[in-house]
Order: sequence, then structure tokens, then C-alpha cells
Amino acid sequence: MNLPDRVEELINAILDGEASEQEIQELQSLVEDDPVVASTLADRLVEHRLLGYLHQPFDAELCTGAVMDAIESSEATAANAILDKILDASSADGVESSRETWNRRIQPMGMFVAAAAVCLLFVGTWGVLVGFPRDRDDPGRRATESDPGEIVPVATVLLQENCVWTDRVSLSEGERLDPGILELTSGTAVMRFDGGAELIMVGPAVLDLASATRVRVHLGDVVVRADDGVEGFVVLTPTSEVIDLGTEFAVNVSDTGKTEVHVLDGQVSYRRIDAAAELAKLLQAGEGIAIDEEGGARAIPMNSPRFKEFVKRINPQSRADLLMAYEGFNYSPGSLPLEQSDVGMGWDGPWRRRLPEEQWIPTEDTTPEAFEIVHGQLNVSWPVPGGRLGMLKLPPGKSFYVRPLRDAIDLSEDGVTYFSLMVREIERTENQEPPYDRVRITFRSSEDYNGDALSFGHGQRYRPRIRAGKGILFTSPIVFPAEQTTLWIGKILARAGGEDEVYFRIYGENEKLDYAEPATWHVVTRALNSDAKLDRVLMSSTGSSGRIIDELRIGPTYRSVAPMSESTP
Repeated sequence: MNLPDRVEELINAILDGEASEQEIQELQSLVEDDPVVASTLADRLVEHRLLGYLHQPFDAELCTGAVMDAIESSEATAANAILDKILDASSADGVESSRETWNRRIQPMGMFVAAAAVCLLFVGTWGVLVGFPRDRDDPGRRATESDPGEIVPVATVLLQENCVWTDRVSLSEGERLDPGILELTSGTAVMRFDGGAELIMVGPAVLDLASATRVRVHLGDVVVRADDGVEGFVVLTPTSEVIDLGTEFAVNVSDTGKTEVHVLDGQVSYRRIDAAAELAKLLQAGEGIAIDEEGGARAIPMNSPRFKEFVKRINPQSRADLLMAYEGFNYSPGSLPLEQSDVGMGWDGPWRRRLPEEQWIPTEDTTPEAFEIVHGQLNVSWPVPGGRLGMLKLPPGKSFYVRPLRDAIDLSEDGVTYFSLMVREIERTENQEPPYDRVRITFRSSEDYNGDALSFGHGQRYRPRIRAGKGILFTSPIVFPAEQTTLWIGKILARAGGEDEVYFRIYGENEKLDYAEPATWHVVTRALNSDAKLDRVLMSSTGSSGRIIDELRIGPTYRSVAPMSESTP
């Protein structure tokens, strides 16, 4: 049954965490009066999948604390009352949504989480919503402990230089690696395992990626760096097992299986491959050992470059030459008619206001007819060529601008796309928490503008978030800094036959950019699968504060969009 547009607007506003108190009360009245509305809302709550905190890459205790604070301040008993009304109304409408059914749907998280989710949604706080695992016959489903047979990526390619890979055309920086054989004919590659360890391989080399914490080296040179907190990474060779104990070490395996281990920092545990675990020995920093084909060991001088030295040899540079699209707002100061906003690259026309059919939520629109271009109003901490000349100043109110991309981000095909954007909140201070101020960059499709989309930005209380698909939210509990220029970096990893992955991080002025994508993202999606072709960029700004926007970059690698130094790292 199709509901009135107003009901859809209210439900979407609440699920998006942006409904006013009056809108919340309005929908609660509709829930009480109309069983169909209650049933629909119940289904939408389940569809949006209740609290994705546990799936995000940040401190679980912080997440739990945030949930508890929200429940305490909003009265958990009210959430239970609302839940009862939803369930009672749904049952009256003949829908199988009894409390037993609801409990069965959310059993892994318990009734406490259900009450928390409903409470958070109805008071307009920062609900984080994420999908449950997909059906068993879905090829894109993630693996679980109860179903360990599913293939799950174990590492990410961070950097490659002059790499020639055997039996495959190439690997892309940012690409995820499944378990299996990886054969490098020549060149140097850097990868980060999901367990936290980083590894450099130098061709010719043959590795077997066994898991997020284990690799088998059949041939070649590797250097492993496992910082504090990610100890326990295992390197297997034909003759030995090496386990890091919070260290940096190098392993060389010859074509006959002879193994050398050089400890650059910390210590490692090593043993012959056929020896009992209790016979393992320790090797300290500055020491080396050679294990021959028969398993015999002898001390050798430590002789291997450090991890950083390998990276310096590669000397990773900016790859702005790979950009798919760029907007630097490099215009003269003053008012710029939208039809003249046609500079940059990778676009299929100038910026424009939203068309009537694109005005979904919010329907109110105070978008100016012209850009206000300013100079010198953006602090620039990073070595970025732009950010010092023209930049866009967005006024308080509700502004929405759309620009068509020449080449779409195609989520139906395997591929990696990154974007970056610099944003400064003009009037925000640390003590301000306006509930409805937000700025977002959204990728939409001209084929179905209000269909599947990817939106990056912040909602209330200035927490980074991604809105994906048709409205599923993934939100960080981290509040990004006030009174600073922030750098947004997002990553879109599309898969033709599996789950898409989307990442987002907001950097403050004092944070350093590395040569590769961050080890920790503020927001990571789960259970997304879309075939949308995203060829529209929507830039939106709402609330009582103005913003400065600059340096929108879209490219295939982190180095193409990150404002990194041209000098040796």
C-alpha cells in the first residue's frame, strides 16, 4: 500500500536523524491512529537494521557509552511504549510483527538494543543503521564464524611501484585482496593486512595470503611491520615459522627454500617448520639467522633495509594526473552566475540548482542563484596546490547544487574510487551543537536520482557519517574538530558480484597525511550491494552556519585525491 507523501517524508526524516520535535510528534500521532502507518514504520525499522555500532572500526566502549547516554537522556521507557504501539498496531493489521517475531529478528543483539534503536530514532539522535547478513545464496554475503567457508578479503593494496603481476593484468592501489596466491614478477608492492600488520614484497616473489594474520612466503623478499597492538602476525616459509612479537623484520626465501630472517626492531619467535612449538626460539633486534633446506640454523649478520627505507626508495608522489574530476572553484572573488561555473575537469556541464523532480527531502530550498567566491578564507594545513585562491562560500540556510560527472562511478563493476574535499564551518565552535546543521557531498544517478546513492558528511552534533543505498545510515561517535579546516576523504570499493565497501574519514588540521590510505577510517559500511551508476554530484549545506568549500577531487587512487607532499616521505 502506498502511503501519503507526508508520511514517507516523516519516516525518512526520522530514519535520517533530522526530524524536528514537531515532526516526531506528528508521526507518533499517525502511528497511534493508523495501523498501516505503524506496520510500515515497523518494517522500515527492521529494514534499516538497528544499530551498527558494533561493525564500526572504533572503540567499542566509546560506542556503548554513547548509546547508554542517549538512552538515559531520552527515557528508555518511552522507547518500549513506542515499540508496543508499533507491534500492537502491526498485529491489528494482520502483519506478523508480534513481540515474539520482533525478538526473533533481533535476537543476536537482544531487546535492549531494540529499545535503544527505537529510542534513538524517535528522539532524532544519531542512530547508526546497518544491514544484517544476507541470505545464504547471496554471493556477496559476508562470512561469519558459523559459516567460515565464505571468502573474505584479508588485505588491502596500499602502494605499488613498477609492478608486473603474473597471471593477472594488474592490481590497483586500494584494491582488496582475497586469500590465495599472489605472484609478483618485478616491482615493489605494499599491503596492509586486516589484522593490522603491513608487508612489503619485492619481486620476484610468491606469497600465499592465508588470512588477515598469516602469510606463507614461497619465494622472495618481504619486510613486515607490526606495531604495538597487532602482535602475532605469522610468516611461514618452506623451512620455518616466524611470529612477530611487536616488531619489524625481514624474510628472504630462495628458490630452494633456504630462509633468512633479519630482525630490524623488537623481537620475533622462530622455529623449524616441523619442530614442536615449545622449541621456538627468540631473535632480538639487530640479529639474523639463516635456516637451510634441511632445517639447520646458523647466525648471520643482520642485513636488511627498514620498512621506511623501502618506502623512501619508492618515493610515492601525488598522482593528480589520474584525477577523474576536479573542482577548485578557481574564479575571481565576487558573485558568479551558476552558468559560468564551468571550470575544472571531468564534468559534463556547470553547477546548477536542484530540478523540481530532485527536490525530495528537504523540499524547502533557499539555494542562491549564484556562487559567492571568496579568497584567503580557508586555513590550509596540507601541501595542496589549491585551497589558497578561489573557494566557495555557502550561506546559512538550505543550499543544494548539482553538477553532472562526465564518467559515472559504476557500482555494477569492480573498481575503486576515492574523493576528497576541504570544508570549514565558519561559525561553529566547540560548545555549539546545533541539531540540524549539516554539509554533505552526495553521489547520485541521473537514471534514478532518488534511488541508490552514497552521501558523505555529517549530521547533528558534527559526527562523520555515510548514508548509503536508499537511506541506511552509518555514523561515527567521533566529533570532528571545530574552528578548523577539515579534509574529507572517502573510498568507494565496488564489486560486480559481491558486497560493496564504502569508507569515510575526516581529518583535522593537526593530523598528518601518510603516503597511503589510513589504517583506521571513521565510518565503514556493511552489507551494501548496489548496481547504481553515480553520475551526479550533489553538494548540500543546511542550517544556521555558513561554510567554505574547496578542492573537490575524484580519482582512482588515494594518491590521486590526497593533498600529499611532493617530497620524499
